[in-house]
Amino acid sequence: MVAPIFQIDPRWQQLRKLTEISRALTYATSLAEVLDLAVRRAAELLEAEKSVLMLINDDGLLSIRASHGLDRAMCERFREPLQETLIARLRGLLGDVPKEHFLGVPLVVGGEVTGLLAVVREPDGNFEEEEWLLSALADQAAVALEKTRLDEAAKFRERLIGIVSHDLRNPISAISMAVDLLLGGAVLGEQEVKTVLRIQRSATRATHLIGDLLDFTQARLGGGIRIERRPADVHAIVRQVVEELELAHPERRIEVRQHGDGHGVWDPERLAQVVGNLASNALQYGLPSAPVRFETRQGENGWVALTVHNLGTPIPAERLLQVFEPMQRGAESNRSGRSVGLGLYIVKHIVEAHHGAVSVQSSDGDGTTFTVSLPRGTA
Repeated sequence: MVAPIFQIDPRWQQLRKLTEISRALTYATSLAEVLDLAVRRAAELLEAEKSVLMLINDDGLLSIRASHGLDRAMCERFREPLQETLIARLRGLLGDVPKEHFLGVPLVVGGEVTGLLAVVREPDGNFEEEEWLLSALADQAAVALEKTRLDEAAKFRERLIGIVSHDLRNPISAISMAVDLLLGGAVLGEQEVKTVLRIQRSATRATHLIGDLLDFTQARLGGGIRIERRPADVHAIVRQVVEELELAHPERRIEVRQHGDGHGVWDPERLAQVVGNLASNALQYGLPSAPVRFETRQGENGWVALTVHNLGTPIPAERLLQVFEPMQRGAESNRSGRSVGLGLYIVKHIVEAHHGAVSVQSSDGDGTTFTVSLPRGTA
């Protein structure tokens, strides 16, 4: 029986190893794991006694981030600019190896060199094939390193947002309490009252922003937004939110249409947040002369539907799939809104926590309509 070609041809074996390395790098979850995998697998792939991976640091110098078969103390002291003297210094670090034993290839991300992967091996093979294999591994490592770097930066940013938002709640609450005391007990002149009311509005706006940031952190890092179900009426929730909107925006026309049974088992506070966020979006982007329309109706198979409609500049077709991502639609507006661009993202996560769905349609003639579909749910 003839053995399969990948068992007898060294090139097939190398390609198989390269595929396994690519898979391992794809599944790596940390920067340290990617670095360690890259140098160890480079040594295995080319049967090299030594390997080293360097990255360009903030000072523009190449520093060794991972190595195989080298003295760690010497590696920690190595700092070199990316210039002609680098290879000579690196060969010295690797043990003054002959030129033909040294093989190094760059790590490239977005057309820029970000590092170097090098090995010391016996020059008894095909140099071009070995260089191709090492370059392929370096490309995979560069992509994996960039991915883990971005992932770790995003996680740090989200944790920081959560920590800062949580710590801001106490001082904002203290400001709000002080404002209430001033308005309730102090004898203030007209100008002082205007100033205190301005402080009150700013504190309220800050409270809403902090709430959005905390919800964002919970959705991204906490496994989703938690809800507390109890019997509620979606018709009543919408009417309550609309009454508040009419007080806050007396110059705008808001219409409400309601049909059928609106009862279900939901988190009423969270659904009010959904309605409020969709309303804020409609008021911000809708034409001031056109009404914002809310409709709640009994759907099919035990579902309830909510739609919020406004006329105005439509959402571009290429951005329709992105409007529920954080900090998306607001970026295209020059208006100084109250949001940090998290409203629709939070809407999506609250609706999904109720096992529902949210969608959007937008065009020049029909305007923009957000549709929320909710199962009536169980406690």
